[in-house]
Amino acid sequence: MVVGVSHGAAAVLAVLATLVTLWLLVGALRAPRARRADSQRDRRDHRDGAAVHGNPAEALALVGDALAATHNPRALLPVILEVVTEATGARGGRVIEAGEVVSWTGEVDRPATALVLELAETEEGMTELVLYAPPDGFSNETRRLAEWLASQASIALENARLHHTVQRQASTDELTGLVNRRRFLEALGGEIVRAGAFETPLSVVLADLDDFKLVNDRFGHHAGDEVLRRFAEMVRAHLRDVDVPGRLGGEEFAIIVPETDATGAEAVAERVRRSLATLRVADAPEFVVAASFGVAEHVPDEDGDTLLRRADDALYRAKRHGKNRVSVDGRAADAASSGAA
Repeated sequence: MVVGVSHGAAAVLAVLATLVTLWLLVGALRAPRARRADSQRDRRDHRDGAAVHGNPAEALALVGDALAATHNPRALLPVILEVVTEATGARGGRVIEAGEVVSWTGEVDRPATALVLELAETEEGMTELVLYAPPDGFSNETRRLAEWLASQASIALENARLHHTVQRQASTDELTGLVNRRRFLEALGGEIVRAGAFETPLSVVLADLDDFKLVNDRFGHHAGDEVLRRFAEMVRAHLRDVDVPGRLGGEEFAIIVPETDATGAEAVAERVRRSLATLRVADAPEFVVAASFGVAEHVPDEDGDTLLRRADDALYRAKRHGKNRVSVDGRAADAASSGAA
């Protein structure tokens, strides 16, 4: 196992860069909105009394910049809303996804003429952009501009969704739905950086199914796959949202347990271990699912590879002492005792 802090630091910096970029984009959009109030009379004299609209190419460039900053469709929606609202001179707007308002801007609490534009349709439902007209209404030119921008934004959203799907597939174990080995190591690197910055505890749990080879040999690989899926479900059921479970390969699993010392992580592993006693798989009815667990708590200046190696040693200690048990590496406790001394 090889992991470096640099991967985690890069992941943290990438997230921060995305947030800063989106914040700057939204800020750039809001500045013209403030200036618009000072020059409303001049704009009304422009082309049939309609408000001057933002440059469509410039508006699209902002959407492009946002797409470059994040391929998360949910993060892109507020930027699209700001861009189209600003470019069309709308008084306000909302994004409605499957009947639920997920983003809004400007004045949306007073009745107004609304222009409804479709952005996307997925299995969850329709995503719509609703623009509320200024007091003098939308001109035909404004409506055409809004429709054109919405069509371009729709393409950007679809590209973001496709990219998001590819990223998820690249980082997820197809059989169990847990993160795969590569993504787990990246997440561990990020958590090590965060634990060091905030001086909070961090632990990992390794788990290995006991006698798993017997399932494949006796009941077939289909049954073995079902055992792995059910085990992953059981693990997820006992974790918090901040915990990161992953499948490292074969029948070996791992869990990142942030802000938790070895004692807390041991309790998590023990809950999972005990719950396995109730797990039965239809394709392997005679097989009693059990697992051995190794727990290690991160110590200062330790990289992810060393932390996982200690958890791995604890895991195989559990195997050697009879399996179906939890073993805890004692280095963190020893370090704490030395520090106290």
